[in-house]
Amino acid sequence: MGLLAKGVRVHGVIEGDSDPGRFVPELVALYRRGLFPLDRLVTTFPFEEIGRAAAAMRDGSVVEPVLTF
Repeated sequence: MGLLAKGVRVHGVIEGDSDPGRFVPELVALYRRGLFPLDRLVTTFPFEEIGRAAAAMRDGSVVEPVLTF
């Protein structure tokens, strides 16, 4: 109730609500137009460096670590 009294609005989001057939092509189009900085969001790590990837995620030096095999 304290949050409501301060005028704060809480909005829940359920992952998976998007339609991949529509959403993914929109993301690709944004990327191609230079409006979706995927290259700055994703950092790849070899699987052997999983510990370094987790540490980088925790310390905020990467947004989305992706392990490669």
